[in-house]
Amino acid sequence: MNIYKLLSPSAIVITSIFISSAFQSQLVNAEDSIEISMAPIPGKNYEMGKYDITQAEWIRVMGNNPSHFDSCGNTCPVESVSWNEVQEFIKALNTKTGKQYRLPTEIEWEYACYAGTKTEYCGGNDLNAVAWYKDNSNGSTHPVGQKQANGYGLFDMSGNVWQWTQDRYGDENSWHILRGGSWNSARNFLQISSRNGGPMERGYHMGFRLVRTLP
Repeated sequence: MNIYKLLSPSAIVITSIFISSAFQSQLVNAEDSIEISMAPIPGKNYEMGKYDITQAEWIRVMGNNPSHFDSCGNTCPVESVSWNEVQEFIKALNTKTGKQYRLPTEIEWEYACYAGTKTEYCGGNDLNAVAWYKDNSNGSTHPVGQKQANGYGLFDMSGNVWQWTQDRYGDENSWHILRGGSWNSARNFLQISSRNGGPMERGYHMGFRLVRTLP
């Protein structure tokens, strides 16, 4: 298993982004309702968000948009959020919805990523089909749900933004594990076997998705 330290991107290129028709309204538009699209994980007692949390969802819960790529739009993943800020989002979301969302453990994330297969990337062996990464992203995040989902119906598990997990990174008390790679990552960082650790600070390649333990 390859282990890498997470490096900050060295260059940013902003490009025009279109809203994906594949993104299936993860945010309910009603004033008094917030719904996160979830997918059950077969054989397990938890469900996982079909998509990374979007900018629209963050704004709806927190009232602000910390994203570097805010021009990407509401259906793009929220990024530039620290691990601690994600915990504040989860606390506020749980209060608003009465549900108990949380970050996935690394084991939960990896199991859901493989989706009962042994592919190189989450969703298949053709990286361009399943992920936004350094060679095809044009230097920016993209709306969620544009690439091929994996066998459990999860989109962007590889690429677009790194995904925070609940687990700590080794003996680094201030670091947590990130999985999946991002829009700025080389191919090897998007392999399922790749693990990364990051400090609990913001990065415009860091986002997250949620899980919820089933009753």
